[in-house]
Amino acid sequence: MPNSSTQSRIYNNTLTQLKINIRQLSNEQKSLHLLLNNIALQYGKESKEYMQALELVYAVIPFKEVRQTYIAPYMSLPSSYSHVAKQIEYMRFKQHLSAIDCNISPWSNNKKTDQEFVQSLNVPTPQLIQSECEFDNIEFTDSTVIKPSFDSSSRNVFFYFNSENIVEVKTNHIFDSLEEFKAEITRRKIQGSWQTETLILNEDGKVAHDIKVYAYYGEIGAVLEIKRADKAYQCWYNAEGEILENERCSQPWFEGTGFESQVIEYAKKISLNIPAPFMRIDFYKGTDGYYLGELTPHPGRYFPEYSPELDKQLGKFFCEAEARLFKDLLEGNIFSNYLRFYQA
Repeated sequence: MPNSSTQSRIYNNTLTQLKINIRQLSNEQKSLHLLLNNIALQYGKESKEYMQALELVYAVIPFKEVRQTYIAPYMSLPSSYSHVAKQIEYMRFKQHLSAIDCNISPWSNNKKTDQEFVQSLNVPTPQLIQSECEFDNIEFTDSTVIKPSFDSSSRNVFFYFNSENIVEVKTNHIFDSLEEFKAEITRRKIQGSWQTETLILNEDGKVAHDIKVYAYYGEIGAVLEIKRADKAYQCWYNAEGEILENERCSQPWFEGTGFESQVIEYAKKISLNIPAPFMRIDFYKGTDGYYLGELTPHPGRYFPEYSPELDKQLGKFFCEAEARLFKDLLEGNIFSNYLRFYQA
């Protein structure tokens, strides 16, 4: 039996080696993250190439050993509550629905239809200027939003302040000339029609903050406020407007301006009229109230940036929402207002 001094030395050596192994594992996962990002940027996160790459990763590393911040939200399925895992499960479920010609809250939703739907619920929307037009036919007017008619998650959405200040929402990239902007759109070969709407501003004449409400069939799990400047600054709240202190690790963080109960009531009303357990409902916080930004059934950008604790809480909201929705369907809720605008 080794003496205490020897035991202590063996333990310290083992601990040192363990720390080295942990650092190596962390570096390997960072490397995986970068490689997967490269594939995602080239082919897209819903592409078969990206899924094949993920399958290769999971053939070697069990999902429980892969850090959520590097790989999720695309494949991992933790055993406990997880919003990320429920989103993946729900996306797969919707693929099966689509295979039998049933489409609920599709990925690439029609922006004009979304606006008409929420207007029917007396929820304000920005003024629509042009809809379903070719890019070449867009009338470039100062202080407007330019976006594809069919898309999601702020992809290819632009704030057009004037011909020398055009900001891409998703990347915060600034085009300093209309010619440069048009050339980039041509380079991307974006298919489909476009729409333009009034840009909602705050009292300083800057872009209104986003209020992104995580709605679970009538219940609110969390609210994310976004201030768009050189970066997209974040502040997380619970449904009562209290800042979620555990989310201060989300970067970049700012002390948010908060929100009024009106936006929560709007989100609850919209959520209860959609036959889906989850919908992120995005609003602009204008000087005279809240306006719908878009309906986002599968948000991806802010997944890796909130804590495991919040992921677990939202996962529980998701499961409970599924149960309430199932109960309502059994009791005969046919979502007639939803079906006036969307073909299932």
